Amino acid sequence: CTDASPGNFAIAGSTRQTACAKGSYAATGGLSECAQCEGGTYQNDTGATGCRACEKGSYCEPGASRPLPCEGGSYSDKTDLSAASQCAPADPGYIAARGA
Repeated sequence: CTDASPGNFAIAGSTRQTACAKGSYAATGGLSECAQCEGGTYQNDTGATGCRACEKGSYCEPGASRPLPCEGGSYSDKTDLSAASQCAPADPGYIAARGA
Protein backbone atom coordinates (compact mmCIF):
# COMPACT_ATOMS: atom_id res chain seq x y z
CA CYS A 1 0.00 0.00 0.00
CA THR A 2 1.09 3.57 -0.66
CA ASP A 3 0.39 6.42 1.76
CA ALA A 4 -1.65 9.36 0.55
CA SER A 5 0.46 12.45 -0.15
CA PRO A 6 0.17 15.65 1.92
CA GLY A 7 -2.93 17.57 0.78
CA ASN A 8 -4.71 14.28 0.02
CA PHE A 9 -6.42 11.43 1.85
CA ALA A 10 -7.25 7.80 1.13
CA ILE A 11 -9.82 5.63 2.90
CA ALA A 12 -9.18 1.98 3.64
CA GLY A 13 -9.38 -0.13 0.47
CA SER A 14 -8.88 2.85 -1.87
CA THR A 15 -7.07 2.39 -5.13
CA ARG A 16 -6.18 6.09 -5.34
CA GLN A 17 -5.86 9.18 -3.19
CA THR A 18 -8.31 12.10 -3.19
CA ALA A 19 -7.41 15.78 -2.86
CA CYS A 20 -8.70 17.56 0.23
CA ALA A 21 -11.70 19.77 -0.52
CA LYS A 22 -11.71 23.55 -0.18
CA GLY A 23 -11.97 24.48 3.49
CA SER A 24 -9.86 21.50 4.58
CA TYR A 25 -6.25 20.31 4.52
CA ALA A 26 -3.88 17.41 5.19
CA ALA A 27 -0.57 18.66 6.59
CA THR A 28 1.09 15.24 6.38
CA GLY A 29 0.78 12.17 4.23
CA GLY A 30 -0.86 8.88 5.13
CA LEU A 31 -4.17 10.32 6.36
CA SER A 32 -7.62 8.77 5.96
CA GLU A 33 -9.42 12.13 6.14
CA CYS A 34 -8.66 15.82 5.82
CA ALA A 35 -8.88 18.25 8.73
CA GLN A 36 -11.32 21.14 8.60
CA CYS A 37 -9.75 24.62 8.67
CA GLU A 38 -10.19 26.16 12.11
CA GLY A 39 -12.26 29.28 12.67
CA GLY A 40 -10.31 32.39 11.68
CA THR A 41 -8.69 30.59 8.74
CA TYR A 42 -9.77 29.45 5.28
CA GLN A 43 -8.53 27.48 2.28
CA ASN A 44 -9.75 28.24 -1.23
CA ASP A 45 -7.66 25.58 -3.00
CA THR A 46 -8.10 21.82 -3.16
CA GLY A 47 -5.22 19.56 -2.15
CA ALA A 48 -3.94 21.98 0.50
CA THR A 49 -1.42 21.23 3.25
CA GLY A 50 -2.51 24.12 5.49
CA CYS A 51 -5.00 26.97 5.87
CA ARG A 52 -4.64 30.70 5.25
CA ALA A 53 -5.23 33.47 7.81
CA CYS A 54 -8.55 35.21 7.33
CA GLU A 55 -8.44 38.69 5.78
CA LYS A 56 -8.96 42.07 7.45
CA GLY A 57 -12.58 43.20 7.16
CA SER A 58 -13.72 39.57 7.07
CA TYR A 59 -14.41 36.53 9.22
CA CYS A 60 -13.88 32.84 8.49
CA GLU A 61 -16.11 30.21 10.08
CA PRO A 62 -14.70 26.70 10.70
CA GLY A 63 -14.26 24.91 7.36
CA ALA A 64 -14.38 28.17 5.37
CA SER A 65 -13.41 28.09 1.70
CA ARG A 66 -13.29 31.90 1.51
CA PRO A 67 -13.44 34.90 3.85
CA LEU A 68 -16.89 36.40 4.40
CA PRO A 69 -17.08 40.21 4.69
CA CYS A 70 -18.08 41.96 7.90
CA GLU A 71 -21.60 43.33 7.53
CA GLY A 72 -22.14 47.02 6.78
CA GLY A 73 -21.82 49.07 9.95
CA SER A 74 -19.10 46.80 11.34
CA TYR A 75 -15.39 46.34 10.63
CA SER A 76 -12.24 44.46 11.62
CA ASP A 77 -8.52 45.06 11.36
CA LYS A 78 -7.81 41.54 12.65
CA THR A 79 -7.19 38.37 10.63
CA ASP A 80 -8.46 35.72 13.06
CA LEU A 81 -12.21 36.29 13.33
CA SER A 82 -14.40 33.19 13.19
CA ALA A 83 -17.89 34.75 13.33
CA ALA A 84 -19.70 37.87 12.09
CA SER A 85 -20.43 38.78 15.72
CA GLN A 86 -16.69 39.35 16.24
CA CYS A 87 -16.65 42.25 13.75
CA ALA A 88 -16.64 45.52 15.72
CA PRO A 89 -19.50 48.01 15.31
CA ALA A 90 -18.53 51.36 13.79
CA ASP A 91 -18.20 54.18 16.32
CA PRO A 92 -20.94 56.85 16.41
CA GLY A 93 -20.29 59.42 13.70
CA TYR A 94 -18.38 56.91 11.53
CA ILE A 95 -19.49 54.56 8.80
CA ALA A 96 -18.15 51.14 7.88
CA ALA A 97 -18.92 49.72 4.46
CA ARG A 98 -19.45 45.99 4.05
CA GLY A 99 -16.06 44.25 4.21
CA ALA A 100 -14.36 47.14 6.02
